[in-house]
Parts: sequence; C-alpha cells; structure tokens
Amino acid sequence: MIDEENQLPDLDELVDDELDLEASLNQLAEKEERSEHKEAASPAKTDATEASNNATANNATKEKKQADASAEKIDGLMSEIITLKRQFEERSSQYTRLYADFENFRKRTEREKEETEDKINAKILKKFLPVVDDFERAQLQINPKTDAEALIHKSYQSVYKQLLKCLKEAGLLRMDVVGQEFDPNFHEAIAQSPSPEYSEGIVMDELRPGYLLGDRVLRHTLVKVSSGLEPSTDTGSSAGSEEEQSEQAESNS
Repeated sequence: MIDEENQLPDLDELVDDELDLEASLNQLAEKEERSEHKEAASPAKTDATEASNNATANNATKEKKQADASAEKIDGLMSEIITLKRQFEERSSQYTRLYADFENFRKRTEREKEETEDKINAKILKKFLPVVDDFERAQLQINPKTDAEALIHKSYQSVYKQLLKCLKEAGLLRMDVVGQEFDPNFHEAIAQSPSPEYSEGIVMDELRPGYLLGDRVLRHTLVKVSSGLEPSTDTGSSAGSEEEQSEQAESNS
C-alpha cells in the first residue's frame, strides 16, 4: 500500500504544470493577436500614405495650374500695356503735330492781321501828307501884316502842329536827308547841280519831305543831288535853274 501511494503523482505538481501550460497558451494567443493587429494596421498605414501622396500631388497640380493661369494673365496684361503705350505715343505725336500746326496758323494769322492793319494805316496816313505839305507851303508863303492875319496864321499853325503830333503818335516819322548820301531806297532825285558845299552824290536840298512808317517808306523824299564842286557859272542862270526845279517839285507834289 505504501508503494502504490508513493507511485501516484503529486497533485500540486499537476496543478502547477497545468497553470504553466495555460500561461504558455495565453502568451501564444497574445503573440498571434499582436501579429494580426500589425498585419491589419500595415495596410491602413499604406493607404494613408498613398492618400497623403495623392493629396500632395493634387495640390502640386493645382498650384501649377494656378501658376500657369497667373503667368498667362500677366502676359495678357503686359501685351495690353504695350498696346496702350503705343496708342498713347501715337496720340501724343498727333497732339504735338496738331499743336504745332495750330501755333503756326495762329502766328500766320496774327502776322497777316498786323500786315493788313499796317497797310490800312499806311493808306490812311498817306492821304494826310498832302495836307501837311499845304500847311508847310502856306507857312512859307503867308506873311501876316495885321493882327487879324497874325491871329488866323497862328490858329492854323496850331492845327498844323496838332496834326503833326497825331501823325507822330501813329508812327509817322519825317526823314532828315540833307547832307546824306543819295539812297534810292529812301530818296527820289529830281534834280542835280554842282555844289560848293557837298561832294558828288550827296543830297544838297529837300524839295518835298519824305516819311517813314515804322521801317517802311511811306513816301520817298524828293531831293536835289550834288554833282560835285560848283563851276564858275553865271549866278543869274543858276538862280533861274533853281526856280525851275522848285516849280517842278511843286508840280510833282
């Protein structure tokens, strides 16, 4: 009996072996479960990576399209700016030409207006010159002998002076020619005689006054020109010749 009992296995050892086996099985199950989780998580991670890569690629494509659209828009704006700049230069050139044409037209019109006014003034003033000549001729010929004649003489001489003042204010200038060299641009010679005072070609006498209006000759001066030194001639004939020349000048005036 005692040998049989000794041959039976110990109950505690069996329990321990069973617990160890269960623990081993649990560990093995946990390992399998972790392995399954890893295998399940790996495809999910791959999908997320692919999705991220796809999103990045899509963003890059979108940004490229936006950049291309912006570049195309900038090119269009640059072309429009160049076109507008060319149009502005053309309009500016046209404006400059039109302004120059207008200025030339304005200056030409003003010049023509001034020339017309000068011609009208000259024509009017020239009509007053015979009146001035008559006043001067009367001043030389009339010799008042009474107080009444002197009063009349003084009255018309004051009118004569007033007339000369108005003509001077209008730009009329009497030429001073005696002693100057004969110039056909200003003088009109109607006589020539020898002179003991003036050399040949010098104006020795004024037979009718000449006038300037600005730089223009309104009326040439009728003059007698010296032919040089006076030869020994009869005085009476010389005096008669001068009277004839004076009469000729009066008839010309």
